Amino acid sequence: MLDNFNWNEFLDKCKAYIVHALVLAAGVAVIIMIARFVLKQLTRFTTKGMEDARKLEDRQRGKDIMTYMTVTRSIGRYVVYIIAVVAIGYWMGWGSAFSNILAAAGIGTLAISFGAQSIVQDVVTGFFLMFEKQYGVGDYVQINDYLGTVTAMAMRCTYLKTWKGETIVIPNGQIKTVVNYSGEFNMAIVEVPTSYDDDTRAVAGLIMKTATEYYENHPEICFDKPTVKVISSYGDSSVNITVQMKAVGRNHYTIQNDLRLLIKEAMEANGFSIPFNQLVIHQAEDNQNR
Repeated sequence: MLDNFNWNEFLDKCKAYIVHALVLAAGVAVIIMIARFVLKQLTRFTTKGMEDARKLEDRQRGKDIMTYMTVTRSIGRYVVYIIAVVAIGYWMGWGSAFSNILAAAGIGTLAISFGAQSIVQDVVTGFFLMFEKQYGVGDYVQINDYLGTVTAMAMRCTYLKTWKGETIVIPNGQIKTVVNYSGEFNMAIVEVPTSYDDDTRAVAGLIMKTATEYYENHPEICFDKPTVKVISSYGDSSVNITVQMKAVGRNHYTIQNDLRLLIKEAMEANGFSIPFNQLVIHQAEDNQNR
């Protein structure tokens, strides 16, 4: 049988298969290289756009541009990936298979929609978030129970960076509530406990004086003059006085921390005490005589 085997024909077929495989591999490599080049240019374009946006004097316009750049990067990557996969499939000769899949899409649409329902919800919600401008890249927000700075917005999810450096990825479809702290101002609120034995009007005047001096010394972060609620509430061991001040952007945290320290120092310097919970034990006379 081996004597009748045509080795030349066998070798010619092997050469043809090898050449065909090399051509296919070369074509796939070219498609991948083109896709990587396009992705690199997309990243370069969006990165430059974000860097230019940070230099704009109009902060709101800068944040809008940065948001559009991150979304464009996300959508562009999906488009490039899909086109590359389809191109590779057609180059490998799977065009008829793709055509059959597309033809059967009408039959499988319902099943696919149920399977990809969460993905569709994420994408649709992402578009609404972007066009409604509920928040943008660089905003300090609270999304559901997470608090942090928005670093990127993609088709399916939003990226937050917390003050501890953690990166939180939130699917857009799971976003229920949004609190944006990057508006024109935020309210700094400090509640000061004071003693029932002290002159409440005098203490309130001292707190107002301290807060006003802080406002005058820090106009870059204080949006408006402070106000004082002389008695905001009665505690078990304290009369509580609340001071409020509008802060530029999200500087309310800084103002609150500074005022707590300054008010405590001012009260101590003027002989006013800050009460704290104490436990008083009364011992019966019979026990004392034993």
